[in-house]
Amino acid sequence: MTAADKAVRMTLDRVIGFGEPITRLAVNTDVAADPLLEVHGHRVHEIVHANTGLRYEGEQRVYWRPAADNLAGFSRPDGLHVRVDGKDVLVRTTGDTGEWRTLSGHTTSITTVTTCPTPSGPLVVSASLGGTIRLWDPRSGEQQRIGAPGSRVDHVVSYVGPDGRPRIVSGDDDGNVQIWNPLLPPVPRIGQVSTRGFSDRVAQEDLLDRGTLVEALRDVLRPGDDDGPTVIAVEGAWGSGKSTLLELVRNRMPTPPTTTRPRRRFTAGQADRMLYRPPEVVEPPEQKPTKIKPMVHPLVVPFNPWRHQSSEQVWAGLAKAVTEAAESAIMPHQNNRERYWFSRNAGRVDRRHLQRQLWRRISSPLLSFAGLGFGLSLLGALTKLSLGWAWWATAGLAAAGVVHTGLRYLFGRASAFLPGELFAGPVVSNAFSTTTTDPLVRDPYYNARSGYLYLVQHDIRALLKDLESHRYRLILLIDDLDRCTPRTTAQVFEAINVFLSDDFPATRFVLGLDTTVVASHVDHAYQELADAKIVTHPDDPSPGWTFLRKLIQLPIRLPRTTEDAVDRILLAQLGPVHREEPHASAEITAEALTTAEASTVVPEQATVDQVVVAIEQHAEVREHLRHRLKAQPEQSVREEKRLLNVWQFYLRVLASADVRQASHLVAVAEIATRWPAYLHRLRGGWQDLADALDDDVRWGATIAKLGFTYADRNAAANLRDLLRDCDAQAVAALTTRLF
Repeated sequence: MTAADKAVRMTLDRVIGFGEPITRLAVNTDVAADPLLEVHGHRVHEIVHANTGLRYEGEQRVYWRPAADNLAGFSRPDGLHVRVDGKDVLVRTTGDTGEWRTLSGHTTSITTVTTCPTPSGPLVVSASLGGTIRLWDPRSGEQQRIGAPGSRVDHVVSYVGPDGRPRIVSGDDDGNVQIWNPLLPPVPRIGQVSTRGFSDRVAQEDLLDRGTLVEALRDVLRPGDDDGPTVIAVEGAWGSGKSTLLELVRNRMPTPPTTTRPRRRFTAGQADRMLYRPPEVVEPPEQKPTKIKPMVHPLVVPFNPWRHQSSEQVWAGLAKAVTEAAESAIMPHQNNRERYWFSRNAGRVDRRHLQRQLWRRISSPLLSFAGLGFGLSLLGALTKLSLGWAWWATAGLAAAGVVHTGLRYLFGRASAFLPGELFAGPVVSNAFSTTTTDPLVRDPYYNARSGYLYLVQHDIRALLKDLESHRYRLILLIDDLDRCTPRTTAQVFEAINVFLSDDFPATRFVLGLDTTVVASHVDHAYQELADAKIVTHPDDPSPGWTFLRKLIQLPIRLPRTTEDAVDRILLAQLGPVHREEPHASAEITAEALTTAEASTVVPEQATVDQVVVAIEQHAEVREHLRHRLKAQPEQSVREEKRLLNVWQFYLRVLASADVRQASHLVAVAEIATRWPAYLHRLRGGWQDLADALDDDVRWGATIAKLGFTYADRNAAANLRDLLRDCDAQAVAALTTRLF
C-alpha cells in the first residue's frame, strides 16, 4: 500500500441521484445557511438544497460558481500554480525555485482540478477517471484526504457549509451528486465589505516611506538661515503625494505659542481719541546683528489658490490666510487684536464721519427721553400749567443719560459701537469714505477690485515686519497650482514676486505643482511672450519652463511610487489581513475520521462559533488586490484609492460576501478606473472578448468590431493582458451585468 492510499478518507454527507450523467455543476452560497446546487444533465436541470437534497422553490439566486471541469490547470494570484500531467498533479507555490512539485497517487488519468479552502491556505482537489477524489497540501506535497465515488468524476466544486467547515461536491457518470465532508478545521465566515471608501484628503501618515525627504525639507525651511532658498517646488504628477508631503512638513514645524500678555479691553473713548488724532505708525526697529543669532520661529501658512475663482480673490485669499496666521501667532487675545487692527485702519477711513457715528451710537437713549421731557416742561410753562414735577423728571433723565453715556464712553468696548471690520483685519483703502453701513463691506471678496493689491503691499508688509520683530519667519505652502486656471496661476506668481521684493521681510514659499501643467499655464497666460519667441534657456521647450527655472531655486522631484508601497497602502486603508490562529481543538485526527467513517449514522452539522472576517481582510481577496495594484502601469495613491472605491461600491451593489466573486470584481474595478474612455465601446462586447482571448485573429476582429482603431492598440493590448491574468469568463459576466 502506497503512502497515498494511507490518506484519511472523507465522509459522505449525502448522495443526490438524478438518473443520468452530470454535465454541469454549480454552487451558490449567497445565503450562508442555505447553499444551493445547480445540476445539469442531458434532460435534467435542477436546483436543490445542498443541506437536504430537496428541490429549491425560492427566488432565483444571482451568482453561481461553476464546478471546475478543466484539464489545463489554473494559476492563482497568491502564487499557487496547478497543472495536470496525465495521472499526476504538478504544483508550484510562492517561494519555490521555479521547479514543479509532482503529486502522485491517481492510478487513472485526472479529469479535473480545483481548490478547497482551509484556514492555513487552499488545498488542491483532483478527480480521476477511476472515480477517486484526492486532497493535496500544495506546500508540503502530502495527500490529506481521499474519497471514492466509484465512477468517473468530471465535475468538482467546493463550498463552506453552515457549520463553517468546507464541503466538496462531485458529479459522476452514474448521475449522482455526492457531498463530501473532509472534516477539515472551520474556515472563517466571510462578512460583507466593512470599509466605506476613501476620500482624496491628504494622509496623516507617511504611507510612501518619504520620511527622509520630509526631514530634509524641514531642515532647509528651518528659520535662521537668511541665505537659504526662498522658492522651493515639490514637483510630481497628479496623485503622487505632493499635498501629503506638504502636510507632513507642516506638522513637523509647529508654531510655538506667543508670550504676549493680554491687554485691557479697547474702549470707545480710546477709539474716539485715536480717531481724533490717529497714532503714527512706527515701523519696528531693525534687528542689529549680533554674534549670537536670536531664535527665529517658523510660521507655516497653507494657501490653496484652487479654491478661489478669480484673480482678485486670489489676492484677497492670500491676504486673509497671512492675516489669520499672524493673528494667532502674535496677537491671540481679542483685546490685543482689536487694538492692533483699529490703530492700523484708523488712518485710512473717514475719521470725522466715523467719529460722529461713534458719538451717535454711544449716546444713551435716556437723553432722548430727557429731551422729550424738556419739551413737555416748556409747553407746560407756556400754558401756565402746574407741571413742576416735569422739570425734576427731565433733569433726572438728563443726568442719568449723561452718566450712562459716560460709562459707555469710558468702559464700553469700541467694537460694540463701530463696524466690526475695523477690528478684525486690514480694510481696503477708502472702504469707509462714504458710509459704514455699505453691505459690500461685510465680505472682503467684494472689495477685491478696490485695493487688495494695495493691502498686500502695505498692510501685509507691515504685518510681516511685526512678525519679524516678534522673531517669526513666514513660510507659505501653496498647493494645487496645477489645478488652477492659467490666469490664477499667473496671479499667484505675481503675488510671489511682490513678496520677494526688497521691501518685504524674508518670506519662503513651498509650491506643490506638476511642472508640465504649470509651465503650460504660464505659456497660456503670457501668450504674447510665446508668440514673440523670446530667448529661452537652450534646454527648455517653452518660455513657461524658463520662467519656472528662474523662479524656483530648489526643485524637489518626488520619487516615483513603487510596488513596495502597495502593501503599506492596503494595510492602512483596509486593515490587517486575517490570519487564522492554529488551535489544537480544531485539528481532526486520523482516528477520529476513521471512527466517523465507520459510523452508519451521518453526523449532524454542528453549529460552531466562527470569526466573521470582512471580505477585504480575507487573505485570498487581499492577494488579488495586491497583485492587480502592483500590476498598474503607473503607481499612484490616488488611483489606488479610486480602484478600491469602485471595488467596494460594486461589492455593496451585489451584496456579495463570496471570496471568488470579490476577487473577480478587482478586475472589474480596474477596468472601470483604468479605461473609462472605452467603456461605451465595450458595452455588450465583454463575452466576445472573453471568447476571443486566446485567438489572435479573432481578438483583432472583435476589437475592430467594437470600434478600436490603430491609435487604441495599446489600450486593447493592456486590456487583453488583464483578462489573461484573471478568469476572463467570470469577469465578462460581471462587467456585462454591472456596466
